[in-house]
Amino acid sequence: MYSIIEKPLWTKEYVNELFLSRNTKDKKQLRNSLLYFFTVTILGIGVGLITNSILLSEENSKFWLIAILFTWLDGILLIVIHEAGHFVGGIITSYRFQSFRVFSYCIVKEDNKYKIEKRKIPGTSGQCLMKPPKNWTLDSPFFLYHAGGGIATFLVSMLSLLLFKLTSSPLAQIIFFILFGYGLILTIINLVPLQLPSSNNDGANILAIRRDKTAKETFFKQLECNAWLSDGRKLEDISEDYLKLSENAVWSEPLNYYLEWILYSKFLKEREFDKAEELLMKMEEAYHDMLPSKKIRIDSERLYLLIIRQVDTDCINTFYKNVADKLRIQKLCTPILRTLIAYEKYSNNNNNNNNKCALEQYQRMFYRAMKSAACKQEAEVDYILTYQVEEACDTEKGSSDLI
Repeated sequence: MYSIIEKPLWTKEYVNELFLSRNTKDKKQLRNSLLYFFTVTILGIGVGLITNSILLSEENSKFWLIAILFTWLDGILLIVIHEAGHFVGGIITSYRFQSFRVFSYCIVKEDNKYKIEKRKIPGTSGQCLMKPPKNWTLDSPFFLYHAGGGIATFLVSMLSLLLFKLTSSPLAQIIFFILFGYGLILTIINLVPLQLPSSNNDGANILAIRRDKTAKETFFKQLECNAWLSDGRKLEDISEDYLKLSENAVWSEPLNYYLEWILYSKFLKEREFDKAEELLMKMEEAYHDMLPSKKIRIDSERLYLLIIRQVDTDCINTFYKNVADKLRIQKLCTPILRTLIAYEKYSNNNNNNNNKCALEQYQRMFYRAMKSAACKQEAEVDYILTYQVEEACDTEKGSSDLI
């Protein structure tokens, strides 16, 4: 039973008051968003004006379409170069290859064999995951693995500037300058510490690890845990103590998120709902300092727990109305789709909403998202809970068979 949360708390009135406070703009996040916006805008305008002046010359005026094409192609090339920089930086400091992803195409090493899979992480265009050094400690290196991507794009950017100055071909000048400008922008927004909507950039991660031993420990554990899951280890095989943050941990630190969501999924799979609730409440205490994407995930899980607890119908519907638009923005990942499907089933069962089309659409999307999920074990938990939501509700009445 849900001993921790069985209190007259979740009402329609409480939810309305909750979202009045949750929607209050956080000054720190507002500052970070403005800093990111102005950095990208100023750099973009500067590079755009110079590129435009080059293209306006008589000999270059016919290359506009080529310039647009190469702006797109250079973006893809720089993603590959950036992730390759992480790979090289990791190899130099004794990390071991695990996966290399560009958009949704991912090269994965499993059982000493390489294969290509489709994996998606919303909000990211690429990722190079490495296994941490064997027998890692808090003194193990971390800088080159993090900074390698930014260093690689910077070196390519400087090389492109050199080639731009050396070449006399108008077409080559345009190509090299676009590569230089694009590379410089990516270098700055990657290495200058910034909090992006979905995660820290590499510069912010480096800063967090330098100032916080807990963040450093969770960074290495995150890589190690990810490697275990990639190698087929189940959530129940990873101890709760390993995944728990220390008492002094900063819950709003993005580097700490991964382990806590793995622990949360572990609790759900093992039907430890009291523990899942307790962990979610801990996350909610740091709600205002978290990144927007993590706030959405917290709102999603709160709605899910309210549904399987079968609290007051007005409360559930009010909560859903406050978060529905945000959930739909991130409906490409299985945890969010799990909640959306649970709500549609709940609404249909309570004659509040007979929109069968929405339920069927979310179910189709869930299967697609599950196939390309970055963490198969988490997606497996979402699958079990998505198609056993009625049994989850029965658990409140004493049923013992959720999984």
